[in-house]
Amino acid sequence: MQIMKKFLFSFSLVIFIFSITIFPQDILKLVPSDSKLVVLINDLEGTYADLKTVPTMKTLLLEPFNAELMISNFAKMYFNALKIDYESFLNNLNVNLSIFVQEPKENNYIFGFSIGPLENPQTFASDLDKLLELLKDYGISFTPVFQTIENENYLVMVQNKEVYSSSEKGVTDFEEILPAKKGLYYRINTSDYRGDGYFYTKDGFLIGGGNGTAETEFIDKNFVKGAQEYPFLGSIFFTSGLIPKDLTNYADFINIIVDYKIVENLISVSQGIEANVDLATSNGAMPTISNASYLKLKTDAKIDEIIPILNENNIKYKKTDENMMEFYIESEITNQNNETEMLTNTFYVWKDEYMMVSQIKPDELQKLLNDKPKLSENELFQKLSERIGTGDVTYALVDLTPIFQNYVPNLKGRYGLLLNVSPIEENKLKIDFIVQ
Repeated sequence: MQIMKKFLFSFSLVIFIFSITIFPQDILKLVPSDSKLVVLINDLEGTYADLKTVPTMKTLLLEPFNAELMISNFAKMYFNALKIDYESFLNNLNVNLSIFVQEPKENNYIFGFSIGPLENPQTFASDLDKLLELLKDYGISFTPVFQTIENENYLVMVQNKEVYSSSEKGVTDFEEILPAKKGLYYRINTSDYRGDGYFYTKDGFLIGGGNGTAETEFIDKNFVKGAQEYPFLGSIFFTSGLIPKDLTNYADFINIIVDYKIVENLISVSQGIEANVDLATSNGAMPTISNASYLKLKTDAKIDEIIPILNENNIKYKKTDENMMEFYIESEITNQNNETEMLTNTFYVWKDEYMMVSQIKPDELQKLLNDKPKLSENELFQKLSERIGTGDVTYALVDLTPIFQNYVPNLKGRYGLLLNVSPIEENKLKIDFIVQ
């Protein structure tokens, strides 16, 4: 897992550096046809330019958050440290890119990517080797393979040259999932998961979709209700009638937070989850989760089954009766006098029809929710759901408008995203999302 994270971080940096280039489908001719994962970025220059027409992405990348500038400055420093000429590297880029993953042995995955056409692939390979140097500490290294297609020079970087060279090349059916000329497209075909998807920009919206395999027999069809049924606290709403029962692929990550077996036992007896979050903002400070937020879980678990999770994380708690307890999270804060002090937040857990977690007691929470507008009344939800509907299995709204307006008081418009999941057939789900 750690190796995978390091690889994705480094590769994300490389992809950002390529943001002034164009990536046509011809590059797929260099991709092994038995690849378990294929990613194509088609016309990245145009895709990136279009991305900045989406209000949320424009606000994040340009004014006022300037993520583009910060990442660009970081990339320049990284290049300087590696003694690579940043401007020269970019100016000589007029290339195409594909990313692929092979599985020569069961559960043994190796990565590769192809780039071109290039005037001097040998020099480019040397620069890429420097960029990916840190991965060698984790046992990941790449070997260059130089290819020529229609008198154009291409570079393929692979972990195992022998496996790549012996593989049949060419992915020819990607056009089935390409709804637009510009965008990012992927296909996954492993023993654990099969699916494909895309995202592209149209009319100022970032639109994405895809489908994939899932354990649809575990869907609780009655848990997810219409948006008119839910009060909305103002920032994030999520509901799902599907909780994956097999989390073994995420065990390493879960173990960072809590013992995986504890979570596995809780999830195995749970059927639905709902979260309603209000992010409080004030005077440009970082947003914090307000006391009004809550988590709801449809589960057969009892209150006592939460105790091992608290013990595992050394969290103090008090059981007040058979179906209710409190636990206490301590955090370090700096007061107005720049003095450090400990703040204790009290959380309440109770079980009736559902298991609930909130910083507000049950009666107080219910009274607050009764006074809140419904999710269906939210302007952003109305606009986005008109275009992609509402998921039957899962849907989530993230409304960033209050946060953005906290930093820029006169900022106009609505900002955020809607994500939906719906069944297609047995053991297959469709995912859609849209960002304004």
